[in-house]
Amino acid sequence: MKNKQKLRINLESWLSSEYERIEYRMQAMLGRRILVIALLALTLGLTATDMAALGVMAHALEKALSLNNAQFGLITTAATLVGAIATLPISILVDRIRRVPLMALLTLIWAGSMAWSALVQSYSSLLLAQLISGISGISLGAVIASLTGDYFPPSQRGRIFGLIVSGEMFGAGVGIILTSLMMDFFSWRAAFWLLAATGFAFAGIIWKYLHEPNRGGMGAIARDSVCPDNDKGKRRRVAALIEARNIEPHAHRIISDDPSRWNWPQAARYILSIRTNVILLLGSTASYFYFTGLLTFAVLYLMERYGLPTSAASMVFLTTGSGAIIGVVVSGWLADWLLQRGVIAARVWVSAAAFFLAAGAFLPAFLLPDLPIAATLFFIAAMGLGATNAPLNAARLDIMHSRLWGRAEGLRNALRYVPVAFAPYIVGLISDLLEPNAAARKAPHGFGLGLTFEFLLILLLIAGTAMFFAGLSYPRDVATAIASERVSTKVSTESEQADHKNSSKRPK
Repeated sequence: MKNKQKLRINLESWLSSEYERIEYRMQAMLGRRILVIALLALTLGLTATDMAALGVMAHALEKALSLNNAQFGLITTAATLVGAIATLPISILVDRIRRVPLMALLTLIWAGSMAWSALVQSYSSLLLAQLISGISGISLGAVIASLTGDYFPPSQRGRIFGLIVSGEMFGAGVGIILTSLMMDFFSWRAAFWLLAATGFAFAGIIWKYLHEPNRGGMGAIARDSVCPDNDKGKRRRVAALIEARNIEPHAHRIISDDPSRWNWPQAARYILSIRTNVILLLGSTASYFYFTGLLTFAVLYLMERYGLPTSAASMVFLTTGSGAIIGVVVSGWLADWLLQRGVIAARVWVSAAAFFLAAGAFLPAFLLPDLPIAATLFFIAAMGLGATNAPLNAARLDIMHSRLWGRAEGLRNALRYVPVAFAPYIVGLISDLLEPNAAARKAPHGFGLGLTFEFLLILLLIAGTAMFFAGLSYPRDVATAIASERVSTKVSTESEQADHKNSSKRPK
């Protein structure tokens, strides 16, 4: 009897110590940890350079291809819409096949579309090339999110996503600078060739240096989530907090089979049945809608409101916009820090606070006539807007079965990018309606755009309020994801073994 009790104690002690080391075992391949983060971040940033580059090339492209503003604006809108739709079938592949080769292939296709853009002689050719760019670029987001979930453990995903998402913003800034330089010294075609060459190089680096991680990082945590919560010397993780506080999962949503084999309607119904996920999707859409409107009209607003030349307005925009990079990195770290100290819904609460910070700083910034003070507030507002993203990305993985990550991201992209694609048009339409009234009141030039961004702050306030309710539902949805991993991982493993056994019996 004593031997059995001793064996049990030793086994429990071993499980506890294994859980403490599981994050390091999951990262055994990541002696190149910085390389992995850098590749994911820079690849995401690479796809963001295209939209930023198009904005800089607007005048040159319209002149070279005889385009009007509507035709040029349609390029970005059409590419975004087609990419949002195409990510749905591609995300099925994310959940079923090796993701690193898929990531390399999509990067290669994106680079090819840039090379094609450099060779175009007509509007239709440029539009088609950019449609391909939109498909590959947007689909890469689902691949990168799924890989991040398996490369890094749940307790670190906030800060990791902070670094990766900052790559998207960094890429947009670099795209503006490099495109401007290439056009000053060469031409818009040379700018596209530079993007193409960079994309081809990235595809080769991804293929050679990035290794496929084992699927089910959340499943590994779910199986070995024995960690005493009353030990002050140990950091507390999501799974340990869920178990220590006896948070019950939603029994009717526990997955008992292998979700990677679900068809799209079944997967979509389940993904959209998760209340927290729907709220996070709405918050992400609001953030990107506002960001896209700013990206399109911020330079024009600065030029009109403060009488700046294009180069000075662009520099002010890049300087103030750099606050978004700081915000996205700091928010990821802060959310993980709070999580380790027992705040289960830390990632959702941090996002909520970031929405209110952005709205609070933007509100007076658009009303101030003094540029230095307004620029300071714009910088703070950009920090808040950027800070909404990293915790939201990490929280979405926490509440989702790992075998649904690809399709969940694909569905999010499809639902998010459709309204975001119309953001420039809606901002322009509202500002056109408000500008005559502003002129009648002898308001400063550009005041219509400022009033438009003031009016759209209601989106950020609604998103911040919605995050409060997401924080209430988040713990049970995480518990459901963990319970589903425990039940379905065994089923998935047995299914894969059966497939392997059947394939080995086939005649060669």
